[in-house]
Amino acid sequence: MKRFSLLLFMLAFVFSQFQPVVKADDYDVVYFGSKLCSGCQEVEASGVFDELEAQGLNVKKYILEDDSSYTGIFRNYQYTYGVKDSEKAVPILFVGDTFVNGVENIKKMTFNEEIKTLAQTPMLPIEEAPAGGIQIVYLMLLGLLDGINPCAIAMLIIFISLLGFSKEKKVLLKVSITFMSAIFISYFLFGTILFRFLSVFAHLGFLVTVVPYVILGISVVLFLLNFYDYLVTRKQQYDKVKNQLPKGIQRFNRNLMKKFTDAMENDSIYMYVITFVLGLIISVTEFLCTGQAYLTAILHLIHFSDHLMRGILLLFMYNILFILPLIIITVIAVKTKSVMGVTVFMREKLHIVKLINAIVFLAIGIYYIFVIIG
Repeated sequence: MKRFSLLLFMLAFVFSQFQPVVKADDYDVVYFGSKLCSGCQEVEASGVFDELEAQGLNVKKYILEDDSSYTGIFRNYQYTYGVKDSEKAVPILFVGDTFVNGVENIKKMTFNEEIKTLAQTPMLPIEEAPAGGIQIVYLMLLGLLDGINPCAIAMLIIFISLLGFSKEKKVLLKVSITFMSAIFISYFLFGTILFRFLSVFAHLGFLVTVVPYVILGISVVLFLLNFYDYLVTRKQQYDKVKNQLPKGIQRFNRNLMKKFTDAMENDSIYMYVITFVLGLIISVTEFLCTGQAYLTAILHLIHFSDHLMRGILLLFMYNILFILPLIIITVIAVKTKSVMGVTVFMREKLHIVKLINAIVFLAIGIYYIFVIIG
Protein backbone atom coordinates (compact mmCIF):
# COMPACT_ATOMS: atom_id res chain seq x y z
CA MET A 1 0.00 0.00 0.00
CA LYS A 2 2.86 2.37 0.81
CA ARG A 3 4.43 1.62 -2.58
CA PHE A 4 1.12 2.31 -4.31
CA SER A 5 0.72 5.64 -2.46
CA LEU A 6 4.28 6.59 -3.41
CA LEU A 7 3.55 5.73 -7.05
CA LEU A 8 0.45 7.94 -7.02
CA PHE A 9 2.43 10.80 -5.48
CA MET A 10 5.19 10.50 -8.10
CA LEU A 11 2.66 10.39 -10.95
CA ALA A 12 0.83 13.41 -9.57
CA PHE A 13 4.12 15.29 -9.41
CA VAL A 14 4.98 14.36 -13.01
CA PHE A 15 1.55 15.46 -14.22
CA SER A 16 1.87 18.72 -12.32
CA GLN A 17 4.95 19.53 -14.36
CA PHE A 18 3.01 19.26 -17.62
CA GLN A 19 2.56 23.00 -17.74
CA PRO A 20 3.54 25.23 -20.67
CA VAL A 21 6.08 27.83 -19.64
CA VAL A 22 5.08 31.39 -20.49
CA LYS A 23 7.85 33.73 -21.49
CA ALA A 24 7.51 37.39 -20.61
CA ASP A 25 5.71 39.16 -23.44
CA ASP A 26 6.78 42.61 -24.59
CA TYR A 27 3.38 43.68 -25.87
CA ASP A 28 0.88 46.44 -25.10
CA VAL A 29 -2.13 44.23 -25.75
CA VAL A 30 -2.52 40.43 -25.77
CA TYR A 31 -5.57 38.95 -27.48
CA PHE A 32 -6.98 35.41 -27.27
CA GLY A 33 -9.49 34.21 -29.85
CA SER A 34 -10.74 31.14 -31.67
CA LYS A 35 -11.54 30.13 -35.23
CA LEU A 36 -14.74 28.52 -33.90
CA CYS A 37 -16.00 31.65 -32.15
CA SER A 38 -18.45 33.85 -34.07
CA GLY A 39 -17.69 36.74 -31.71
CA CYS A 40 -13.98 36.40 -32.48
CA GLN A 41 -14.71 36.51 -36.20
CA GLU A 42 -16.75 39.68 -35.64
CA VAL A 43 -13.84 41.27 -33.76
CA GLU A 44 -11.49 40.39 -36.64
CA ALA A 45 -13.86 41.79 -39.26
CA SER A 46 -14.50 45.03 -37.36
CA GLY A 47 -10.97 46.32 -37.90
CA VAL A 48 -10.13 46.32 -34.19
CA PHE A 49 -6.55 45.16 -34.70
CA ASP A 50 -5.84 47.63 -37.51
CA GLU A 51 -7.14 50.38 -35.25
CA LEU A 52 -5.01 49.30 -32.27
CA GLU A 53 -1.89 49.22 -34.45
CA ALA A 54 -2.81 52.62 -35.89
CA GLN A 55 -2.89 53.92 -32.32
CA GLY A 56 0.71 52.75 -31.95
CA LEU A 57 -0.01 49.68 -29.83
CA ASN A 58 1.95 46.43 -30.16
CA VAL A 59 -0.63 43.62 -30.27
CA LYS A 60 -0.02 39.89 -29.78
CA LYS A 61 -2.75 37.57 -31.08
CA TYR A 62 -3.19 33.99 -29.86
CA ILE A 63 -5.65 31.90 -31.91
CA LEU A 64 -6.13 28.87 -29.68
CA GLU A 65 -6.43 26.30 -32.47
CA ASP A 66 -3.11 27.32 -34.02
CA ASP A 67 -0.96 25.72 -31.31
CA SER A 68 -1.87 23.34 -28.47
CA SER A 69 0.41 25.25 -26.09
CA TYR A 70 -1.74 28.37 -26.40
CA THR A 71 -4.36 26.82 -24.11
CA GLY A 72 -1.81 26.70 -21.30
CA ILE A 73 -0.67 30.27 -22.02
CA PHE A 74 -4.31 31.39 -21.95
CA ARG A 75 -4.79 29.76 -18.55
CA ASN A 76 -1.72 31.52 -17.19
CA TYR A 77 -3.07 34.90 -18.32
CA GLN A 78 -6.43 34.09 -16.75
CA TYR A 79 -4.72 33.19 -13.49
CA THR A 80 -2.48 36.28 -13.46
CA TYR A 81 -5.34 38.68 -14.19
CA GLY A 82 -7.85 36.97 -11.89
CA VAL A 83 -10.38 36.11 -14.59
CA LYS A 84 -13.42 34.39 -13.08
CA ASP A 85 -14.69 31.09 -14.48
CA SER A 86 -17.80 32.83 -15.83
CA GLU A 87 -15.59 35.29 -17.79
CA LYS A 88 -13.11 32.86 -19.35
CA ALA A 89 -14.67 32.75 -22.81
CA VAL A 90 -13.01 34.25 -25.88
CA PRO A 91 -12.70 36.86 -27.32
CA ILE A 92 -10.70 38.57 -24.59
CA LEU A 93 -7.98 41.25 -24.48
CA PHE A 94 -5.40 41.63 -21.73
CA VAL A 95 -4.09 45.18 -21.44
CA GLY A 96 -2.27 47.03 -18.66
CA ASP A 97 -3.37 45.56 -15.35
CA THR A 98 -6.84 44.53 -16.51
CA PHE A 99 -8.72 42.64 -19.23
CA VAL A 100 -11.57 43.38 -21.62
CA ASN A 101 -13.89 40.61 -22.80
CA GLY A 102 -16.94 40.43 -25.02
CA VAL A 103 -17.29 41.60 -28.63
CA GLU A 104 -19.06 44.89 -27.96
CA ASN A 105 -16.74 45.88 -25.10
CA ILE A 106 -13.63 45.21 -27.19
CA LYS A 107 -14.96 47.18 -30.20
CA LYS A 108 -16.23 50.10 -28.14
CA MET A 109 -13.13 50.47 -25.98
CA THR A 110 -10.83 50.17 -29.01
CA PHE A 111 -12.44 52.85 -31.15
CA ASN A 112 -12.90 55.35 -28.30
CA GLU A 113 -9.20 54.78 -27.40
CA GLU A 114 -9.89 53.44 -23.90
CA ILE A 115 -7.65 50.47 -24.69
CA LYS A 116 -4.87 52.90 -25.59
CA THR A 117 -5.33 54.65 -22.24
CA LEU A 118 -5.24 51.34 -20.34
CA ALA A 119 -2.07 50.37 -22.23
CA GLN A 120 -0.20 53.24 -20.58
CA THR A 121 -0.04 50.97 -17.51
CA PRO A 122 2.55 48.17 -17.95
CA MET A 123 1.17 44.66 -18.33
CA LEU A 124 1.37 42.39 -15.33
CA PRO A 125 4.24 39.86 -15.17
CA ILE A 126 2.66 36.61 -16.29
CA GLU A 127 2.65 33.93 -13.60
CA GLU A 128 2.29 30.20 -14.14
CA ALA A 129 -1.10 28.99 -13.02
CA PRO A 130 -0.96 26.31 -10.31
CA ALA A 131 -0.92 22.84 -11.81
CA GLY A 132 -4.01 22.00 -9.82
CA GLY A 133 -2.80 19.22 -7.56
CA ILE A 134 -6.22 19.13 -5.91
CA GLN A 135 -7.74 18.49 -9.36
CA ILE A 136 -5.43 15.48 -9.79
CA VAL A 137 -6.42 14.05 -6.40
CA TYR A 138 -10.08 14.73 -7.22
CA LEU A 139 -9.90 12.77 -10.50
CA MET A 140 -7.93 9.89 -8.99
CA LEU A 141 -10.40 9.49 -6.12
CA LEU A 142 -13.32 9.64 -8.55
CA GLY A 143 -11.69 6.90 -10.64
CA LEU A 144 -11.26 4.67 -7.59
CA LEU A 145 -14.81 5.42 -6.52
CA ASP A 146 -16.07 4.46 -9.98
CA GLY A 147 -14.09 1.22 -9.71
CA ILE A 148 -16.03 0.07 -6.63
CA ASN A 149 -19.29 0.78 -8.42
CA PRO A 150 -21.54 -2.27 -7.82
CA CYS A 151 -22.42 -2.38 -11.54
CA ALA A 152 -18.83 -3.01 -12.64
CA ILE A 153 -18.06 -5.45 -9.82
CA ALA A 154 -21.27 -7.43 -10.30
CA MET A 155 -20.52 -8.09 -13.96
CA LEU A 156 -16.98 -9.27 -13.17
CA ILE A 157 -18.23 -11.65 -10.47
CA ILE A 158 -20.88 -13.08 -12.80
CA PHE A 159 -18.25 -13.55 -15.49
CA ILE A 160 -15.85 -15.39 -13.16
CA SER A 161 -18.61 -17.58 -11.75
CA LEU A 162 -19.76 -18.56 -15.26
CA LEU A 163 -16.24 -19.71 -16.13
CA GLY A 164 -16.28 -22.09 -13.21
CA PHE A 165 -13.28 -22.95 -11.03
CA SER A 166 -11.10 -25.65 -12.45
CA LYS A 167 -7.59 -26.64 -11.47
CA GLU A 168 -6.28 -24.33 -14.20
CA LYS A 169 -6.06 -21.13 -12.18
CA LYS A 170 -3.67 -19.56 -14.66
CA VAL A 171 -6.19 -19.97 -17.47
CA LEU A 172 -8.94 -18.39 -15.38
CA LEU A 173 -6.65 -15.53 -14.39
CA LYS A 174 -5.59 -14.87 -18.00
CA VAL A 175 -9.20 -14.88 -19.18
CA SER A 176 -10.20 -12.46 -16.40
CA ILE A 177 -7.30 -10.14 -17.27
CA THR A 178 -8.38 -10.22 -20.93
CA PHE A 179 -11.93 -9.31 -19.90
CA MET A 180 -10.73 -6.38 -17.74
CA SER A 181 -8.29 -5.22 -20.42
CA ALA A 182 -11.17 -4.90 -22.88
CA ILE A 183 -13.10 -2.79 -20.38
CA PHE A 184 -10.04 -0.61 -19.69
CA ILE A 185 -9.25 -0.05 -23.38
CA SER A 186 -12.84 0.76 -24.34
CA TYR A 187 -13.31 3.19 -21.43
CA PHE A 188 -9.97 4.90 -22.00
CA LEU A 189 -10.56 5.29 -25.74
CA PHE A 190 -14.09 6.58 -25.26
CA GLY A 191 -12.97 9.04 -22.58
CA THR A 192 -10.05 10.24 -24.70
CA ILE A 193 -12.24 10.78 -27.78
CA LEU A 194 -14.88 12.65 -25.77
CA PHE A 195 -12.26 14.73 -23.95
CA ARG A 196 -10.45 15.56 -27.20
CA PHE A 197 -13.69 16.51 -28.94
CA LEU A 198 -15.05 18.73 -26.17
CA SER A 199 -11.65 20.32 -25.47
CA VAL A 200 -11.84 22.01 -28.87
CA PHE A 201 -14.80 24.01 -27.58
CA ALA A 202 -13.59 24.45 -23.99
CA HIS A 203 -12.69 28.12 -24.44
CA LEU A 204 -16.04 29.05 -26.00
CA GLY A 205 -18.63 30.91 -23.95
CA PHE A 206 -21.19 28.11 -24.11
CA LEU A 207 -19.05 25.47 -22.40
CA VAL A 208 -17.43 27.94 -20.03
CA THR A 209 -20.86 28.95 -18.76
CA VAL A 210 -22.76 25.67 -19.01
CA VAL A 211 -20.28 22.97 -17.87
CA PRO A 212 -20.23 23.95 -14.15
CA TYR A 213 -24.05 23.85 -14.10
CA VAL A 214 -24.09 20.48 -15.87
CA ILE A 215 -21.63 18.97 -13.38
CA LEU A 216 -23.59 20.49 -10.47
CA GLY A 217 -26.83 19.01 -11.84
CA ILE A 218 -25.30 15.55 -12.33
CA SER A 219 -23.76 15.66 -8.86
CA VAL A 220 -27.03 16.60 -7.16
CA VAL A 221 -28.95 13.81 -8.93
CA LEU A 222 -26.27 11.20 -8.14
CA PHE A 223 -26.06 12.35 -4.53
CA LEU A 224 -29.82 11.93 -4.08
CA LEU A 225 -29.87 8.52 -5.83
CA ASN A 226 -26.90 7.16 -3.87
CA PHE A 227 -28.17 8.51 -0.55
CA TYR A 228 -31.56 6.89 -1.18
CA ASP A 229 -29.80 3.63 -2.10
CA TYR A 230 -27.76 3.89 1.10
CA LEU A 231 -30.95 4.12 3.18
CA VAL A 232 -32.60 1.10 1.53
CA THR A 233 -29.49 -1.12 1.38
CA ARG A 234 -28.79 -0.43 5.05
CA LYS A 235 -32.17 -2.07 5.66
CA GLN A 236 -31.23 -4.83 3.17
CA GLN A 237 -34.06 -3.77 0.84
CA TYR A 238 -31.97 -4.45 -2.25
CA ASP A 239 -35.00 -4.62 -4.56
CA LYS A 240 -35.55 -0.88 -3.99
CA VAL A 241 -32.11 0.23 -5.22
CA LYS A 242 -32.53 2.99 -7.83
CA ASN A 243 -29.04 3.72 -9.14
CA GLN A 244 -28.42 0.57 -11.12
CA LEU A 245 -28.77 -0.75 -14.64
CA PRO A 246 -32.30 -1.37 -15.95
CA LYS A 247 -33.42 -4.96 -15.36
CA GLY A 248 -33.58 -5.62 -19.10
CA ILE A 249 -29.92 -4.66 -19.64
CA GLN A 250 -28.89 -6.75 -16.61
CA ARG A 251 -30.63 -9.79 -18.10
CA PHE A 252 -29.09 -9.08 -21.51
CA ASN A 253 -25.59 -8.96 -19.98
CA ARG A 254 -26.07 -12.18 -18.01
CA ASN A 255 -27.45 -14.05 -21.04
CA LEU A 256 -24.67 -12.69 -23.24
CA MET A 257 -22.02 -13.82 -20.77
CA LYS A 258 -23.53 -17.28 -20.50
CA LYS A 259 -23.63 -17.77 -24.28
CA PHE A 260 -20.05 -16.59 -24.68
CA THR A 261 -18.62 -18.62 -21.81
CA ASP A 262 -20.46 -21.77 -22.97
CA ALA A 263 -18.78 -21.40 -26.38
CA MET A 264 -15.28 -21.11 -24.98
CA GLU A 265 -12.66 -23.78 -25.47
CA ASN A 266 -10.19 -24.41 -22.70
CA ASP A 267 -7.06 -22.24 -23.09
CA SER A 268 -7.42 -21.55 -26.82
CA ILE A 269 -6.78 -18.33 -28.73
CA TYR A 270 -10.44 -18.38 -29.71
CA MET A 271 -11.38 -18.20 -26.03
CA TYR A 272 -9.38 -15.01 -25.46
CA VAL A 273 -10.79 -13.35 -28.58
CA ILE A 274 -14.33 -14.14 -27.40
CA THR A 275 -13.52 -12.83 -23.93
CA PHE A 276 -12.12 -9.56 -25.30
CA VAL A 277 -15.18 -8.98 -27.52
CA LEU A 278 -17.42 -9.79 -24.56
CA GLY A 279 -15.59 -7.21 -22.44
CA LEU A 280 -16.09 -4.55 -25.13
CA ILE A 281 -19.82 -5.25 -25.38
CA ILE A 282 -20.31 -5.33 -21.62
CA SER A 283 -18.42 -2.04 -21.17
CA VAL A 284 -20.87 -0.34 -23.57
CA THR A 285 -23.97 -1.67 -21.81
CA GLU A 286 -22.50 -0.90 -18.38
CA PHE A 287 -21.77 2.71 -19.26
CA LEU A 288 -25.29 3.76 -18.24
CA CYS A 289 -24.28 2.95 -14.67
CA THR A 290 -20.49 3.27 -14.43
CA GLY A 291 -20.36 6.18 -16.88
CA GLN A 292 -21.97 8.62 -14.44
CA ALA A 293 -18.81 9.33 -12.48
CA TYR A 294 -16.70 9.06 -15.65
CA LEU A 295 -18.71 11.74 -17.45
CA THR A 296 -18.45 13.99 -14.39
CA ALA A 297 -14.66 13.50 -14.38
CA ILE A 298 -14.34 14.27 -18.13
CA LEU A 299 -16.43 17.44 -17.84
CA HIS A 300 -14.40 18.53 -14.82
CA LEU A 301 -11.16 17.86 -16.69
CA ILE A 302 -12.35 19.90 -19.67
CA HIS A 303 -13.34 22.79 -17.42
CA PHE A 304 -9.93 22.92 -15.73
CA SER A 305 -7.73 21.47 -18.48
CA ASP A 306 -4.67 23.43 -19.54
CA HIS A 307 -2.86 20.84 -21.66
CA LEU A 308 -4.20 18.09 -23.93
CA MET A 309 -1.51 15.49 -23.19
CA ARG A 310 -1.76 16.09 -19.46
CA GLY A 311 -5.51 15.53 -19.68
CA ILE A 312 -5.07 12.25 -21.55
CA LEU A 313 -2.49 11.03 -19.00
CA LEU A 314 -4.94 11.84 -16.20
CA LEU A 315 -7.65 9.89 -18.00
CA PHE A 316 -5.22 6.98 -18.28
CA MET A 317 -4.60 7.08 -14.53
CA TYR A 318 -8.35 7.42 -13.89
CA ASN A 319 -8.98 4.18 -15.79
CA ILE A 320 -6.10 2.38 -14.06
CA LEU A 321 -7.76 3.17 -10.74
CA PHE A 322 -11.14 2.26 -12.21
CA ILE A 323 -10.07 -1.34 -12.89
CA LEU A 324 -7.90 -1.65 -9.74
CA PRO A 325 -10.77 -2.96 -7.55
CA LEU A 326 -11.67 -5.43 -10.33
CA ILE A 327 -8.08 -6.72 -10.34
CA ILE A 328 -8.11 -7.14 -6.55
CA ILE A 329 -11.44 -8.97 -6.62
CA THR A 330 -10.24 -11.27 -9.41
CA VAL A 331 -7.10 -12.24 -7.49
CA ILE A 332 -9.12 -12.90 -4.31
CA ALA A 333 -11.75 -14.93 -6.14
CA VAL A 334 -9.18 -17.03 -7.99
CA LYS A 335 -7.04 -17.65 -4.90
CA THR A 336 -9.91 -18.48 -2.54
CA LYS A 337 -12.01 -20.26 -5.16
CA SER A 338 -14.98 -18.50 -3.63
CA VAL A 339 -17.02 -16.25 -5.88
CA MET A 340 -19.90 -16.60 -3.45
CA GLY A 341 -17.75 -15.28 -0.60
CA VAL A 342 -16.84 -12.16 -2.58
CA THR A 343 -20.48 -11.69 -3.61
CA VAL A 344 -21.74 -11.92 -0.03
CA PHE A 345 -19.04 -9.52 1.18
CA MET A 346 -19.92 -6.94 -1.51
CA ARG A 347 -23.61 -7.24 -0.73
CA GLU A 348 -23.00 -6.76 3.00
CA LYS A 349 -20.89 -3.65 2.34
CA LEU A 350 -23.11 -2.21 -0.41
CA HIS A 351 -24.63 0.41 1.90
CA ILE A 352 -21.13 1.69 2.73
CA VAL A 353 -20.26 1.95 -0.97
CA LYS A 354 -23.49 3.86 -1.59
CA LEU A 355 -22.81 6.22 1.31
CA ILE A 356 -19.26 6.95 0.07
CA ASN A 357 -20.68 7.67 -3.39
CA ALA A 358 -23.27 10.03 -1.92
CA ILE A 359 -20.66 11.92 0.12
CA VAL A 360 -18.31 12.32 -2.85
CA PHE A 361 -21.03 13.63 -5.17
CA LEU A 362 -22.26 15.95 -2.44
CA ALA A 363 -18.72 17.35 -2.11
CA ILE A 364 -18.50 17.80 -5.90
CA GLY A 365 -21.84 19.62 -5.89
CA ILE A 366 -20.77 21.97 -3.09
CA TYR A 367 -17.47 22.64 -4.85
CA TYR A 368 -19.23 23.64 -8.07
CA ILE A 369 -21.66 25.89 -6.24
CA PHE A 370 -18.63 27.93 -5.17
CA VAL A 371 -17.25 27.77 -8.74
CA ILE A 372 -20.54 29.16 -10.11
CA ILE A 373 -20.90 31.98 -7.57
CA GLY A 374 -17.21 32.84 -8.15
